[in-house]
Amino acid sequence: MKYLGITPIEEFDGKFVKREDLAFWSSLEYPSGSKVRQYLAMANAAPQSAPCLVGCSANSCMQIYVSAAAKQLNTKGIIYVPKRKVKSDATLYAEKMNAEVNEIKPGYLSVIRKAARQRAIDLKHYVEWDRKSAIVDTMKQCENVVEVIWKGGLCIQRIIVPTGSGLTAAGVILGLTWCGLGGRPECPTVIAVATSPMATADSIMKLVKRVALDYPMAGSWFTKLEFIGPSTPYDTPIIESLPDGTPLDPYYAAKAWKYVERNDMFWPVGLRPIISMPEVCQKEFRSWGGPE
Repeated sequence: MKYLGITPIEEFDGKFVKREDLAFWSSLEYPSGSKVRQYLAMANAAPQSAPCLVGCSANSCMQIYVSAAAKQLNTKGIIYVPKRKVKSDATLYAEKMNAEVNEIKPGYLSVIRKAARQRAIDLKHYVEWDRKSAIVDTMKQCENVVEVIWKGGLCIQRIIVPTGSGLTAAGVILGLTWCGLGGRPECPTVIAVATSPMATADSIMKLVKRVALDYPMAGSWFTKLEFIGPSTPYDTPIIESLPDGTPLDPYYAAKAWKYVERNDMFWPVGLRPIISMPEVCQKEFRSWGGPE
């Protein structure tokens, strides 16, 4: 596996990339990224052989993370997704990982999550996604960001964060503030680029303030947040890659890359396996053999 600790920062012609997309990279068969790191930590904290469970949208990467983790941990993966005439590539991947896939109709996210919650009650023990732990994990990843700003003299003006639920954006805001940059002139602005309607600027800041209660902050000024709403429907994939050829997740990171300018830092959260991407993406990235 690569990048088991603090993930590095790489520069591409004045654009900086926090390589969270390659955290816990293992092979082309499995996903990588901060959510993989976070979920495996949660699985290790759960009772032994506890099943991995999630309810999510048809193209959500969480079913990929959960089903892959279950296979790697030799436990049961349980997925709840909306019923569709044609299963998404993400759901087909979950089935390839031998997960139990439950298709729910009507496919409203609230109905799907209710079904998943009831299954969790029935199971009693399962790997539970802990939002606070995920935010704290991201906070710690800001360590080398602050180091390069203070010690390296880099002029990083903005941090572009592809945003689904808002957990990563909240973690970056807290991490920069916790490390003493909050309110300082050299502190970058966090730009949360939403890929779905799940998050808002208000919901992100509510997460920030809730977690901040448990952590001493340097001063009372949080890192500045700017919010950009979705520019395309969530289920519309975008083909994009980093300058080194690494694919960007077509439903998340790829939709935020266009906002990255010189002296910005890009924070791609994760990378789903190419085999779990839509066919058009698989054709585009079929020659990619993984990170060097």
